[in-house]
Amino acid sequence: MQIANIPKITFNKISRRKNHEHVRNSTRYLLNPDSPFAVKEAYINLRTSLLFCMVADKSRSCRTFAITSANPSEGKSVTSANVAVSLAMLGKKTLLIDADMRRPTQNKIWGIKSKGGLCDLLANIDNCAVNELKEIPLSIICTGTIPPNPSELLSSDNMKTFIDVISTQYDYIIIDTPPINSVADARIISKIVDGVVIVARSGKITGNAFINSVNVIKEAGGNICGTVINGVGSKADRSHNYYRNYKRYGYGYYRYKSKYYYTRNYYKYGGNYYNNYYYSSDNNSESSKDNEKSKK
Repeated sequence: MQIANIPKITFNKISRRKNHEHVRNSTRYLLNPDSPFAVKEAYINLRTSLLFCMVADKSRSCRTFAITSANPSEGKSVTSANVAVSLAMLGKKTLLIDADMRRPTQNKIWGIKSKGGLCDLLANIDNCAVNELKEIPLSIICTGTIPPNPSELLSSDNMKTFIDVISTQYDYIIIDTPPINSVADARIISKIVDGVVIVARSGKITGNAFINSVNVIKEAGGNICGTVINGVGSKADRSHNYYRNYKRYGYGYYRYKSKYYYTRNYYKYGGNYYNNYYYSSDNNSESSKDNEKSKK
């Protein structure tokens, strides 16, 4: 089932020539009040669809979502981030987790430099830093240390326990996972979340690749909520100069090197993240800011 079409995003070529460094380092891919109308409406439609998604036995609505794609460069990481932002804009306490332990992206999107992440927690190496935005109820957990055995960590009891614990603390949890046709990680996570969303790039994904991704999730026992078609263009979009052949809106193509560009110019909801507590690998409890400072 197709639940949303996300327009293709392009930027004015003149502004790119005049201020190339600014464009290269900006975070305008994220949903914000200055985003084009078509983009905002697309994510509102996607958010609405997810709010009505039910778990497999239809007993309740979905609260934890894994977002994946068939192949790399489909745009699933930006989609994950913007879905989380969209839910937080409703005042829902939302957690975004980067579980792509092969090519983590959320730390680049948000300009987060904290060391402790999901991998450190699951491997009992370190605590897991939770990065909160100030002006919307959105928290972000990054991957942390890249592990040699991501599949083993994601299928561990620690991962299941962690999801169970944080599910009681947040209204919605969005998990950014690797492409499902490339590695087994998304298949593993699909079994412990309420629903799975598949992101497919218009004009790029093949029918066989998409069918295979759907079959893999079903065989793992995952609940497919629907498909998001990414990078959709139209004559109306082009006439408003919103989208014009922008090809870097995809997996592994983000260039967010400075959070200051992001804070000053684009993201009006926040951008100045701060680590105000940690999940402990021992008991998943929260520690205070004083503990964090003493750790530093």
